[in-house]
Amino acid sequence: MAKFTLLLAIFALFLILANANVYRTTVELDEEPDDNQQGQQQQQCRQQFLTHQRLRACQRFIRRQTQGGGALEDVEDDVEEIEEVVEPDQARRPAIQRCCQQLRNIQPRCRCPSLRQAVQLAHQQQGQVGPQQVRQMYRLASNIPAICNLRPMSCPFGQQ
Repeated sequence: MAKFTLLLAIFALFLILANANVYRTTVELDEEPDDNQQGQQQQQCRQQFLTHQRLRACQRFIRRQTQGGGALEDVEDDVEEIEEVVEPDQARRPAIQRCCQQLRNIQPRCRCPSLRQAVQLAHQQQGQVGPQQVRQMYRLASNIPAICNLRPMSCPFGQQ
């Protein structure tokens, strides 16, 4: 009888082990958002960039900090004079303060993509610039959120 009980216990153990191997679960995590969701986010960020004057004050700040302006400098001086008449308080503020205000109005997840677009426009408007100056523009732009005390504190643009 003891042998039979032992044999039955061993058989039950094998059944349990065999059954446990049958129920394996594989979990796959989709860490990247689907293309549709990512496309919608990009569109929303692009819309915010356009709504907030293409971060014109940030473009101006970046150009002036990296090399005194560019071909549109005279036109922008005229625009600033007009702004002084229309909004005297805004126009007297330094470009970095106006940049911070424009950036504050953009959702945190859209700030870095918007700054990237601002650098691209500033680069185009400045005309012919060397690769070192372009890197300097991106480096400066990556630190603008920290200067403005905004999150994210920096934008990882990488090697542009």
